[in-house]
Amino acid sequence: EESCWICLEGTEKGPLERPCPCPRLVHRDCLGRWRLQSAGRRQENLCRFCGYSLPGLEESLTPAHLRATRVVTYMAIIHKNQALPVRPGAEGMAEFRARVRCLFGIPPDKQFNVSFECMAPSTGEVLVMNGMACFDAAVTCAAISAKKRAVGEGCG
Repeated sequence: EESCWICLEGTEKGPLERPCPCPRLVHRDCLGRWRLQSAGRRQENLCRFCGYSLPGLEESLTPAHLRATRVVTYMAIIHKNQALPVRPGAEGMAEFRARVRCLFGIPPDKQFNVSFECMAPSTGEVLVMNGMACFDAAVTCAAISAKKRAVGEGCG
């Protein structure tokens, strides 16, 4: 019987997919959670077995019925109840860094670290991702949560 290489369950949990050329099968939600937990590392974007480039996180994690929903994505900063608009990519990360520096008064010559806390889109499990390398994964989670709120699917 075929099973998901992450949870080891079969099709009773959901359809099994093959997102890359290697022979391993996986549930879409399991792979999404795995990739979020691997944020900032090689396995966020590449198959851990064959090295194949996986589809973008937002494409992989956003439920089909939410893909056309347009939102402005914000991240809450646990300091003075700030909410910063964010966008993915290198430019979005640079803007976020600059805003955090300004908000906290961090000089340009000083380093700082961040942690992102978000909910896994498929399970609602709280994930903590450490470091700026996790920025795009955190923005993806924030965008999916905003889309869910926009269509009335809870407050996640």
